[in-house]
Amino acid sequence: MLHGIMTTNASDPRTCSIASTLSLIGEKWTILILRDVFHGVTRFDDFLRRLECSPAVLSARLRTLTDAGLLRKVGYREPGERERFEYRPTRAAVDLLPVLVGLMQWGDCHMAPDGGPVEIRSRANGKLVRAALVDEDGAEVSPRDMQVIPVQKRAGG
Repeated sequence: MLHGIMTTNASDPRTCSIASTLSLIGEKWTILILRDVFHGVTRFDDFLRRLECSPAVLSARLRTLTDAGLLRKVGYREPGERERFEYRPTRAAVDLLPVLVGLMQWGDCHMAPDGGPVEIRSRANGKLVRAALVDEDGAEVSPRDMQVIPVQKRAGG
């Protein structure tokens, strides 16, 4: 197992990457918005219809994700209407995709007795895609073969 993943400063969001990430995305509606973005939903009314949350909650979460650089607003105008915005994922949001896939697959395995409602397959070969722990060369790594090593910070950085 990963010994040392929680250090004495782990609860300090300034030093624990997990805590600081959760402070940004660790809320139900935020994760569901990101899920829907990756399902192609981009417009406020479509999010509202799918999520069935209040407009105030949706506005606040979209603002948080935009301010944090996970979504970018792109203006559009339907004929005769005022300008509105679509919300599109940034590189930072795409970098979160393995986390969302991992959450989905964990839920499919441990929360849904008959599996989840969707699966992810490669467009290239049709094979199932799964979240995995891999090293920098792309080789899969078992949790028992991992170690947590403190990073030595340079002076002034």
